[in-house]
Amino acid sequence: MRRMPHYKSLDRGPVDFTSKLRKEEGEALRIARRDVTTVPPTFPIKRAAELMVSRNERRLVIAEPGTGKLKGVLRSRDVVDFLGGGERYKVIQIKFRGNFLSAVNEPVRTIAPERFAYAEEEMSLGEVIRLLLMEGVGGVPVVGKGLRVLGVISERDLIYRLPPSTGKKVGYYMSRHVVTIDPGETVLDAARRMVGMGFRRLPVAREGRLLGIVTTMDILRYLGRSEVFHRMGSHGVEDAMGVPVEEIMRRDVAVVGPDTDVGEAAALMRERGFGGLPVVSGGRIEGIITEHDMLRLLV
Repeated sequence: MRRMPHYKSLDRGPVDFTSKLRKEEGEALRIARRDVTTVPPTFPIKRAAELMVSRNERRLVIAEPGTGKLKGVLRSRDVVDFLGGGERYKVIQIKFRGNFLSAVNEPVRTIAPERFAYAEEEMSLGEVIRLLLMEGVGGVPVVGKGLRVLGVISERDLIYRLPPSTGKKVGYYMSRHVVTIDPGETVLDAARRMVGMGFRRLPVAREGRLLGIVTTMDILRYLGRSEVFHRMGSHGVEDAMGVPVEEIMRRDVAVVGPDTDVGEAAALMRERGFGGLPVVSGGRIEGIITEHDMLRLLV
C-alpha cells in the first residue's frame, strides 16, 4: 500500500483554470463518491465479476467486514487476467489443474494486487491527480484513520471539472501509439493484449479503419453470461474465450478529431459513459484519448 509518492509534473504544463485545485487541501473526501462498492477479502471471484457487471464498476474496494479497513482493490483487468489474459491464469492451471468452476469460487484476495494505491482524506485534489498519474490507475479509495474506507475517487469524477472549452486540442494530449485488434482475432487475444500492455480498451480496426471498440468490461459482460460460464466449466477457458472479438465489441463508437477541444471530448465521454475515445482523421485512427490523458490538464 502506498500514499502519494513524490511526483514531478509533466512538461506540457497545466492550464490556468485548475490553479485552485493545487491550493485546496482536504478536498479528496469532498469530491469522492461515498456509495462505495466494497467486498470482503473472502468474496468469491465469480460473484465479484458479476457485481462489477451489474453495477458497471471497473473496480471493487476490498475491505474488512465491520471495521471497513482497506485491504485492497480488485480491478476488471485483474479478473480478465485471471480468466486467461495473464499471470493470474496460473491459479486455474496450477492450483486447480484447469478446473475453472472451482477456481472462480476462490476468494478475491487470491488475484487482487498486493500493492495498491489509496488517497488520504486530507489530500488536495492536485495531490490526488498526481497520485493517479504516478500510479497509472483509474481510481483510488479515500481513507481516514486506521485505513477506514470513506469513499472512492476516479478519473471520471475529476474530468467532470473540465470546462466545455479549454483551449487545448485533443491531438496534443492523445496517445499516438494506438494498439488495435482485428475483429477476427479472439476474445482471448484481446484479453492477453490488454493485460500484457496495461490497457483497459482496444480499438477494433482493420487496415487502419475503425470498426468498434472492446474493453475489459465488455469481456466481463460476455463471460458473465451463464452459458459461457457453463461452457468454460465443461470445455475450458480457451474454448469459451475463442470467439471472435467482433461478437462482443461495441459498434456504436463515439470518436473525436485531433482538433477537437479537450473539454468537448470530456463532455462527450460524460454523455456516452466512455472512458476513452478513438481519434479519427480522414477515416483512419490517428490516436486515442482517455480520461487518464485528460488528467494532465489538471496538474
